[in-house]
Amino acid sequence: MKKILLCLLISLFCVACQSSSSDEQFQEYYQIKEQLISHQEFDTDYPFHVQVVFYDLEDSYRYDVIIDQPQVDMYYIEAMAYAHEDDQKMCPVLGIVDDSISHMKVDYIDKSQHFYKGVQLSGETEKIQDVKIYVCYYLDKEKTQKVEKYIEVQS
Repeated sequence: MKKILLCLLISLFCVACQSSSSDEQFQEYYQIKEQLISHQEFDTDYPFHVQVVFYDLEDSYRYDVIIDQPQVDMYYIEAMAYAHEDDQKMCPVLGIVDDSISHMKVDYIDKSQHFYKGVQLSGETEKIQDVKIYVCYYLDKEKTQKVEKYIEVQS
């Protein structure tokens, strides 16, 4: 009986820890989304290429935000795209509410080490429109130099 009780307590503890981590990730998600919505001044100079492509669906459009061609090393990339999604739809994200790790380095690809040619965010919107993009990364693997960019791609 003690073993069963001990296993149950350990299980509850593990679930509580995971829930706390998940809550922090979603808190960060909503904070970044609010910053994107209210942001008025956008960066025009950034060391990578950003492109938004729209695809016509039956009742809406799918959009892909492609971030590639880095001119600096980019470690632990986090990104979010916002195209006026309502509160019922999640904005497409990378590395914020998930544990994915993505790096980009000039002329270097090694997927086993999470170094990619580029990253992509995909979302859905009612019409072709401007897309606001948040990109955060570190210039080194030790996370000592953080860079945040707020970008608006005009439709």
